[in-house]
Parts: sequence; structure tokens; C-alpha cells
Amino acid sequence: MSTSIAGEEEAISLRRGQRFENSANSERSIEGRITLHWCAGAMDFGSRNLTAAELDNVANLEASNMDHDIDAAHMEFNTDQWAVERNGIPVGNQWAVERSGSLVQSVGSTNAVATEDDACSTFLGAVVSNEHEGDGYKTPDRGINLPYCGSIYEPECDASLQPSLGMVFDTWQQGEAFYKNYAHHVGFSVRKASHHKGDGGVLVWKRFFCSRQGWRKQKEIMDEQCKKRKRKVNFTRCGCEAMIGFKRREDGKYVVARFIQSHTHQLASPGKTHLLRSNREVSSEVRSKLFTCHKALIGTSAAFRLLSEEMGGHENVGCTMRDLQNYDRDCKGIISRGDGQILIEIMQDKKRLNPSFFFDYKLDDRNRLTHVFWADGTCRKNYSLFGDVVSFDSTYRSNRYGLVFTPFTGVNHHKSCITFGAAFIPNEKIESYTWVFQTFLKAMGGVAPKLIITDEDLSMRAAIKEVFPGTIHRLCMWHILNKLPERVGRPLVQDDDFLREFMACVWDSETPDEFEARWASIISEFGLEDNSWLSDKYKMRKSWIPAYFIDFSLGGILRTTSRSESENAFFRHFLNRRLHLLEFWIRFQTALEEQRQKELLNDNATLHSEPMLETPWGIERHARDVYTHTIFGIFQDEVLAARDKCDIQNMVQVGDERITRISDGSGKIREVRYNISTKVSQCSCKLFESIGILCCHIILVLKGAGCHEIPEHYLLNRWTKTATRNVVLDANGNALEGSCTSLPPTMKKLYAETWSKIKLGMHAAKQCEENMKYFNKCISDAVEHMLKVGPSSERSKVQELESFVGTTFPDEINIHPPEVAHTKGNGRRIKRSSEQSSTNQRKKRSRGTKKAGDN
Repeated sequence: MSTSIAGEEEAISLRRGQRFENSANSERSIEGRITLHWCAGAMDFGSRNLTAAELDNVANLEASNMDHDIDAAHMEFNTDQWAVERNGIPVGNQWAVERSGSLVQSVGSTNAVATEDDACSTFLGAVVSNEHEGDGYKTPDRGINLPYCGSIYEPECDASLQPSLGMVFDTWQQGEAFYKNYAHHVGFSVRKASHHKGDGGVLVWKRFFCSRQGWRKQKEIMDEQCKKRKRKVNFTRCGCEAMIGFKRREDGKYVVARFIQSHTHQLASPGKTHLLRSNREVSSEVRSKLFTCHKALIGTSAAFRLLSEEMGGHENVGCTMRDLQNYDRDCKGIISRGDGQILIEIMQDKKRLNPSFFFDYKLDDRNRLTHVFWADGTCRKNYSLFGDVVSFDSTYRSNRYGLVFTPFTGVNHHKSCITFGAAFIPNEKIESYTWVFQTFLKAMGGVAPKLIITDEDLSMRAAIKEVFPGTIHRLCMWHILNKLPERVGRPLVQDDDFLREFMACVWDSETPDEFEARWASIISEFGLEDNSWLSDKYKMRKSWIPAYFIDFSLGGILRTTSRSESENAFFRHFLNRRLHLLEFWIRFQTALEEQRQKELLNDNATLHSEPMLETPWGIERHARDVYTHTIFGIFQDEVLAARDKCDIQNMVQVGDERITRISDGSGKIREVRYNISTKVSQCSCKLFESIGILCCHIILVLKGAGCHEIPEHYLLNRWTKTATRNVVLDANGNALEGSCTSLPPTMKKLYAETWSKIKLGMHAAKQCEENMKYFNKCISDAVEHMLKVGPSSERSKVQELESFVGTTFPDEINIHPPEVAHTKGNGRRIKRSSEQSSTNQRKKRSRGTKKAGDN
């Protein structure tokens, strides 16, 4: 059945949800030009009638990218899409409609709107302002895309939020903000479109589209060999033509010259508008919070969760977790180009702020950073006070370049780990270690440590012998004993008898002869004669067994493995192999502040509190007055042992020297030699020589001699409450103290107080809406005022990073980032037997889970 309807006013009733069905296809021809087929199925044209007058205005159907005219075409409707045919051959789903100057009714709307000539071409749903005809604003027609879904969506909102023709804005940016606010309110995202600039670069017109405008372009791969695995992405473009156009007037303001309201896709519900791309932004507040979290060693994902909790939900953050991760990625990309030079410039800035900051670096022949050492004033002061024993570790891989991080650490007056300095070196060769030790010696005024503790690296040993010839070198017990399970086997280590005897041999042997006798007994009892690792360790026993260091002053300070284990865990807490040098620096500074804050807490507790006394002895009271709490605790244990466990066996007087033999419950008889005139004592246990604290045997002898205070020559300044009060100067007369921060202390205090008051106000106002509105207005007014009197808040990513780091990034790179270093520890680490066992167990469980899933 074919019926001509040209010029007719009859309506074709196709309401939303109404089906037009016929067993045979029904045809209506429009002037013999277009044939519309209604196939059996549901047709949805919105919530209105489609009139014959509208069909009469649909003419000259063209297919894009075709060079010849269309004599006959067919539009076939089905429940999925509208298909275009030319002479019975499908040509796609693109409509091209010839411009008509008459008013038509937009599909899906009950309001009369107009069409306009524009770069987007004429199409249903357009609103046009005829006053701009012929003024250069229009561009040639092109084919447009009608909706494949067969529906038009008309946004509904308050009239005050909706743009309209003739609206005037002072700047196009204000117009953009108004349109985006409207878009986000009704539920669609906005993206920038084309623009045109006139003389002098002044923007003449600017357009913004719905983000789903147009169609996705198909990318052709010319070379199959270059074919890469594609990411699976979802299509977002559907040919939507909603847009707004702003045109500049003679007075410099911008008027809405074009506005298309209708969309060809569903709009976002109110609960999802915060996910619209143009409604998402990593705001200045969020960026600042991210930087703060990174300084506190909180990752990007955790930072987003924290923001979500603080702001009352994900929808109030202003961006998604992926947006925040992408911003972090972009920042790292900015850093990577000048990573080496940024680090050096930060150190130069610190030295300008505080001359006591010391650093030095070395470049290769291509100006790539290879070596760098640094120590601030506090590090250098700590070394002058506590640098008699130093631990040097080179087992850390802390950055993406594979550079070796080598910290120098020691023990302060609270027996806590402190940092004397740190360095990066490219490898573990003698030359690298020599440079580090020489630079360290230069930073510390040429004063070498009395004892240095390291791992078993042979290159390090050679460098120490060259740079620190008078320093005693000892190997770290923790690194050696950590390998025991792997070297002797897990079953033997789990044997309580073996472990008890081995640890007693290593730790409790007081003389070399005693150690050697115990070692031989263990090797024989447990059949370890063929164990090459134990044989090697026995040959080098003089460099790691405490019995061989018992005569060395303070050689027992780092005696326990828990000390080295604590130090190792401290550094590994803030290091990983993916860090840029700048990221490492920020983390290192945070860790250093944490370390020093712990010292301040201990100092405060020592000065403003007192431990309880356990005896009426005057020597105990005196120790409480002069020692820090930690050291007093050790001394008090010795006092209690002197009172409860020590018995005098006999006493012999030889001139001014009194020899006392004492039993202490350990099965050994200790001999104390006390000079009556000088009050100098020596005990065979040699505890004072080892750690600088009197043993229970000497304490008992001093009490018997009537001493109610610790003799002055037994009071080491390094253990007293006032150990750090002395002012220390470097060779140039600079005081070695103080931190190097660009923010003055008064500003830090004001910042903290302001932030605290804002938090307090939020807490007080959150229970009442009126109070919250008042508080919000006060804060908004204050912020608006500060933005007027202060610098602009709009900053680029580079400027944001510069503000966070505290230095300006270089325009010209003279110091390039290091190349990836290939060190001994830079490859795949050999797993210990315990780690291999746990890995195998996880694999077995994984295989078992897969088999169960298959069944």
C-alpha cells in the first residue's frame, strides 16, 4: 500500500510505547524522493505526534562521502536503529538534511524551535538567531548523524539555569561555566569544540558540545607487523548534536548565538552527575591533600579514601580515584625529565637557608648524576656527639634508577637510632665506597669513627681500610645470623638445643678461648664439619664475634641484632624501587622528622618526669638525676642485681688497690679491682668498657666504699639528659643545628592554628543546618577576600609541584637523571628457604582452588 502525503496535514500517530505493526510492510512515499518502511516492531518517536508537515520538510536525503546524487533512498525502521538505503543498498545510518528556513518542530519537544546554518549543519532541534546571518559565523553544511536509538531526550530544569538565545556574558569563560552548570544539573557532560580567533588573537566565537557528539573514528593499521594489542574501550559517541555557541559582540561581551537543547541519549540521573567527565576535576584542595598524604607515606588510593571520608562521600570529592591516580602519574612525568637537577637544586636551596647543610655530588661524562651525599646540621651535630660507633648499610634499593642508598646511622642518648648522613652510589665497587667515605669524612670535619659496622662486602672492606685506617671494622651480626636458617637448614634451626647453644656461643662467650671451645663443641655435636658457610664464618670470627671486641670502648652499643633489625625496618618502611629521586627525598625528609620527633618525645619525658626508685641507695638516686630514662632503666637493673644476686666471696687489699671477688648467680666469679685513692674500678665482666654503664659488681664495691654518687669519670656525656645541649660549630663557625625549611616557624604555627579552628568550627556546626550555612558563608567570604588580595589560585601542575617541593623546576637541564644502575643487588633476589617454602605452599593452594573451580 502506497499513499502520497505531500502537503497533507494528517498526523501519523506514533506515540511513545505505541506499536505500529502490520504483517506486510506499509509504505508512504514523499514526492517519490524518500520511501519510509515501517517494519513490524515498536517505533518510539518520543511523547508526541509526528505530523505530516514534518515529514514534508525532510528532503534531499544524502549519504556522507558520496560523490553522486541520490535518486531514490529508503529509510528502514526497526527496533534497534534507522538504516539508510540507496536504491535498495544499505549506506549506513547517516542523515543529511537540506537546510530549510521554515520553522519546524523539534522531535521530542512540544515547543516550536528553528533550524540554523552552522558548522554542525541544519537538523531537527536547532535554535537559531537570524541576526547573525551573513556575518561570517556560519560554515559550510555537512552531513549529520541522527540518533540510532530512535529517541530524543529533552532536558528539564529551572528556567534560570537554562541557557537561551541572546544571553550575554562578560567573557566566554563565564558562558562556559554557566553552560557546564546547566549540563551537570540536567545530566550530561560537556567538551570543548571549535573556535575562531580574529585580529590580534581575540576569540570571535566559541562552541561547546555534548561529550557524546559525533562518532568514534576507526583507526586503520597500515602495517600488520606494527599491530599492537588494543585496550578494550567502550564507545561513548552516539551522534548527539546538543551544543551552545558564543559570539563576540562589538562591546567585547559574548552572546549566546546558538543553542541546541535536545539530546539523542539518556541523561545521567542526579545520583550519577558527579561522575560526568566535565564535572570531575582534581581541585586545588584535593591536590594539596594528595601531596600531604604522600609526605606522610600514604599512597594515592588511600589518600582518595581519606578524602572521601573527610568530605562525606565519593560524590563530594570532585573526582574519581582514577582521576587522582592519573594526576599523580602526570606529576611523576613532569618530575622524570629533571629529576637529578631538581634534587641538587633542592639541596642548594637548603644550604642557602642554613649554611650548616652539607652536600656533594658527582656527574659522569654525560652530565648524569651518579653519586650524591648529604647531611644537614642536625646530622652533623649528632655525629659530633654520638659518632664513636657508626653503622653503614648498603643493602637498600630505593629508587627507579637502581642507585644504592647508603645511610650512616648511630645511637643517641636514648639508645635510639639516629642518622648521621646518607648517600646514593651507582654500584658497589671500591671506587664508589671510597668516594662516599671520603665525602663523609669531609662533612664531619675530618673526624673518623672509632668503630664502623657493615655487612660482608669485600669492596666496602677495602675502602674502609683506605679511608679509615685507624677505625675498627666489624661485621653486622644481624646480617650474618639472618642467613643461618638458609645455610644450616630449617630443621636444625628449629631444634631448640642447637639454637640455644649456638646463640650462647655467639653472644655469651666473654673470651676468645671460651668462644672457640663452644664453637668446636657445637660443630662436633650436630655434625656440621662439612658446612662450608660455618667454616668461612669461623675463619673470619675476629670481625664479628663480640668476644673479640670486649676490650674495645663502647663496642657493645650495637651488640644486639634487634638494633640492626629496627634500623633496617625503619628505612624499608619508606623506600621502594619505583621512586623518583624527588619522591625519595620527600619520603626521606618525612622519615628523618619522625626520627627526630621521637627523640624530642624522649627528651621531654626525661626532663619532666621521673622513674620510681627501687632501693634507698644514693647511687641509684644520682643515676636517675643524670641519666635519660632509657639508660637509667639499664643502670637500675644493675643496681637490683647488685642488691639481690651479688655476693662477696672474698676481699684482698694490696696497697691502694682492693681486689674483690663476687659471685652473681651466673656460675662465674667476677673480680673487681678498686683503687681507693682514685676511685677507679675495673671488673672482669667489662660491661662498662662495652656499653659505658657500670656493672652490678662495681656498683656493689662502690656502695661498700661509701660512694653515694657515680664517680665523674664513669659518667659518659653521651648517656646524660643534657647530651645534646652543647653548641657545636663546624670548621667555618656555623652552628650545627636547626632544620632547613622554607616556611618560617611563625607561619607554621599560624597554619596549624588556622586549620585547627576550621576543623573545630566544622565539628561544632555539623549538627545544625543553619549553623553550617552560617559557617560556610563566613569561610566563603574569607576565601573570596584572600583570592582578591593574594596571588591567583589558578596554577599549573608544574607550579603546584614547585609549591609542594619548595623549589622552582629548571627550564634548562644541566644535570640529567641517573642511568639505571646494575648493582649486585639489582637483579632478582635469591629467596631464602623459608620464603621458597611459603611460595610453594601458596602455589599449591592456588592449584587446588583452580581444580575445585573446574569441577
